[in-house]
Amino acid sequence: MFDKFINRYIIKGELISVTALHVGAAEDVFSPGGCKNPFFRNAAGLPIIPGSSLKGAMRSFLELYLSSNSGKQRLFEETGYNQGICNRQQPCADIKKDSKLKELLKDKGADAEKKLSDYLYGPRNEGGLCIICRIFGSQCSAAKLSIRDAGLSDDTFQDGFEIRSGVSIDRNCGTKVDKNKFETEVVPEDTHFSFCAVLENADSTEWEVVKKLLKALELGMIQIGGMKSRGLGEIKLVNAQYQYIDGENIADYLAEENIGFIKLNNQDKGGV
Repeated sequence: MFDKFINRYIIKGELISVTALHVGAAEDVFSPGGCKNPFFRNAAGLPIIPGSSLKGAMRSFLELYLSSNSGKQRLFEETGYNQGICNRQQPCADIKKDSKLKELLKDKGADAEKKLSDYLYGPRNEGGLCIICRIFGSQCSAAKLSIRDAGLSDDTFQDGFEIRSGVSIDRNCGTKVDKNKFETEVVPEDTHFSFCAVLENADSTEWEVVKKLLKALELGMIQIGGMKSRGLGEIKLVNAQYQYIDGENIADYLAEENIGFIKLNNQDKGGV
């Protein structure tokens, strides 16, 4: 699927923390008095949101959306796509149960990759992969969508981290557990992070689905990080725009000519 360049969408915008936000990281070195639940940092000690955290939250939302009747119906009305989606119990590309897939993965012939790609990414509603695995990847296929780590985009982090204290609760008794106080490091609300995603070799259906995800981010429907049940983790995407690169303009792009960005809500390209 990736042996030939077809198109690329480069999507950029800004993520704003609507509420305080905690994306956890293991503490590598113990520091006396330090917070035991630190925020994920870059080498300079500044907060970043890992692309893996964003991608996982986006995939989970898409699974929920396309498991609903209205979500499936809307996608069918807009694109004609009506293939079901898989789950952990029944993956769409199951190496253990799919003898044809197992055979293709073992094939070392000259055209083995093309045969595997045709089998997984066949015509709409016929390929072995569901729309979610096409976009986000599976155990036997690479992802078409990649999400960059989101670093601070301006000076909205001037006041630094906040510390939220809490205690563990015994769920049977409804009382706090003695000597089990904890502290969590969060970035305050209205902290701004960069957002960048890249979608490779997408067809029109895949692009429509990614736009749905970006719209959900704009509406604040996708939460990230920990302690979401305590009111943390709400984010919003603003100023979303994208570049569309294909065989017609890739030479201009590589020559650093101005391709220009398109606002996401404008009439736009539809993939291959």
